[in-house]
Parts: sequence; structure tokens; C-alpha cells
Amino acid sequence: MSTIYYDSDKQKSVLQVPIDLIKAREILWGLVWREIKARYRYAVLGFLWAVIEPVTLMLLLLFVFSFVFKQRIPSTENLNSPMATQILCGLIFWQYFSTSISSATLSLINHQNLVKKVFFPREVVPLSSVIYPIVNLSIGFVTLILIHLILQKNIHLHILWLIIIFPVLFMLSAGLGFILSTGHIHFRDIGNMVNIGLTFGFYASPVFYPLDWVRHACENQSLPSWFYYIYILNPMACILTNLREVILYGQAPNLTFLIYSAVISMICSLTGVYIFRRQSATFSDYL
Repeated sequence: MSTIYYDSDKQKSVLQVPIDLIKAREILWGLVWREIKARYRYAVLGFLWAVIEPVTLMLLLLFVFSFVFKQRIPSTENLNSPMATQILCGLIFWQYFSTSISSATLSLINHQNLVKKVFFPREVVPLSSVIYPIVNLSIGFVTLILIHLILQKNIHLHILWLIIIFPVLFMLSAGLGFILSTGHIHFRDIGNMVNIGLTFGFYASPVFYPLDWVRHACENQSLPSWFYYIYILNPMACILTNLREVILYGQAPNLTFLIYSAVISMICSLTGVYIFRRQSATFSDYL
């Protein structure tokens, strides 16, 4: 029996992507469920790791900021929420982004037998790698809310802005996932580059410190004044800052940050879908 490859000229059309994803929704959810089971099948603590990992790192960073570098960082007394929740909020959303990007980059290689032999829209492979980390994020988010209620005892209605902010983060993750998974097919060095980039991004984004610390350093001339404007060009800096504002501070998001990150995410996702769809017909040749 001849092998069916994904080489139809019709399938190169970007406009065909939404229709194809709807038709292939069972494959998509099957891959998502497969990833979840593979992650937790032999883990004794199961989904508890989604709480243990960020909370442990939060406690470690809290110790560092509270004791080791206490004299070298801005005062935490003026923060709008406790440092513990500041750190945890950044960690859970960064871990979602990091896991999505790293998994999506390797997804086509990890599912090469499926990609080479089964006729289906290839977008579902990296997309499933962006969807399944939502389970961990959801558990971590519940943990964050519980700790926030214990320490501050209030949740503001501005938290509903998450309905807009999280899709921006999802689009950014999916767009980068499409681009990087396509690149990794042709150049296997990309996987290593992604690991380095995510490590750099962890420190170059306000994950375990608030954006105000960067602004404070620029105002006190510890850093050049222009550094702040370069820093916020990173869309993750805008997204993480807005997430803290709506979840922890009880404030509306910074609309400039929201619009900027939404535009970057939209451009990234559309570019990613275009590149992925145009190259998908030849994926089997490189696997």
C-alpha cells in the first residue's frame, strides 16, 4: 500500500488553515491528551508537580531577595502585593510560555512517524504542544489565587481582563511555535538555540521581579535611561506586567502594553501560520 504524504497544493493555502483545524479537532485533542498522559503517567505525585515546581522556585527566589540580596534591591514595602505572589505570578505564566515554545519546537521531530505517514493538517502538532501546558498553568493559577487570598484577601473584577490578556500570550506562543518547529525541521541547531533563548528570556523578562525595579534602576542611573524603552520592546515584559496588574494589583492593564503585545502576537501568529503552511508539504523530506 502506498504511503500518503501531505503534499496537496490545496493544503498550501493559509486560508485553508481554520477549516482544516476544525476538521482535525479530534486529532488535535488526541495529541493533547497523549502529551498529558505521557507527562504524568509514571509520576507518583501526578498533577501536584504543577504546584510543587513553581512554589519551590518561588520560595527559593523569595529567600534570595529577602536575605541574600536584600541590601541591593529596591524596597519591597511599596509593592502593590507581597513579593511571594509577585514571583509566583510571573513564574506560572513564564513556565507556560517556556514549556509551549520548547515542546512546539521539537514537536514535528517527536511525532515524525505520524507526520510522514498520516494525512492531516500539520499545524495540530505544534498547536497541541501549546495547548497541553494550559493544564499545568490552570493548576498553578488556582494555587496563585489561593495564596493571594490568604495574603491579601481580595480579588478584583479587573481579573476578568485575563479573557483578553491570555489569548495574547497564547497567540505569541503558537506563532513562535509554528516558526521554530518549521526551522527545527531544516536546522536541528534551533532546538539548542531555543533553550539558550528561553534561559536569557527568563532573566530579561520581569518573571521574578516587577517591571518597576527596571524603571527604578533607570531613574537612579544604575542603568542607562534608554534601557527601559529597549526592555519593554520584549512583548513578554508587557504581558507579564499586565498579568500582575489585573490579578494582583486590582488594576486595569496598561493599554499601551496590551495593544503593543497584541499587535506583536498577531503578527507573530500570522507569520508563523504562513511559514508553516507553505513549508508543510515538504516536511516529510527532512524527517
